[in-house]
Formats: sequence, C-alpha cells, structure tokens
Amino acid sequence: MAKTSTTTNDLGAAAANARRRIDTVAEATTDAVESVKASMHGAVDSVADKATAASQWASETLDTAKQAPSDLIETGAEYIRSRPYAAVGVALCIGFVIGKLR
Repeated sequence: MAKTSTTTNDLGAAAANARRRIDTVAEATTDAVESVKASMHGAVDSVADKATAASQWASETLDTAKQAPSDLIETGAEYIRSRPYAAVGVALCIGFVIGKLR
C-alpha cells in the first residue's frame, strides 16, 4: 500500500509540474500574441492615417483644379470691367493676328 501512495504522490507531483509548465508556456504565448496584436494594430493605424491624409490631399487638389477655370474667368471679367476699352483693343488685335494666320 505504501508503493501505491508513493506512486500516487509522484503522479500528482508530475501532474502539478506539467500544469506549471503549461501555464508558463501559455503565459509566454499570450504575451507574444499580445505583442504581435499590438504591432499589427499599430501598422493598420499607420496605414489608415496615411490613406486618410492622401485622400484628403487628393480631394483638396481636385477642388483646386475644379475652381481654377472659374477663377480665371472671374479674373478676366474683372479686367474687362476695370478696362473695357483696353479689353476691346486687345480682342481686336488678337482677332486681327488670327485672321492673318489663316
């Protein structure tokens, strides 16, 4: 009966030792997974921030490009309003030169 008790104690100790080792491995694995998870979150956040900045830049550039013709027309209209006779003279000269080129 003494042998059975010793064998049971040995088995219990071995089981406890195995549990401790499994817990140690599980903790190390959990730490590694958390580290990888944090790293991946950082990478995704970085890419998202860069994509947002690029999208905003493209939107602003497109808005500027859309506004440019209107600004040019408005500038021309202001010039004509402030100097109507000069504008007519320039238009006549341009028309004359184009007519001579044909």
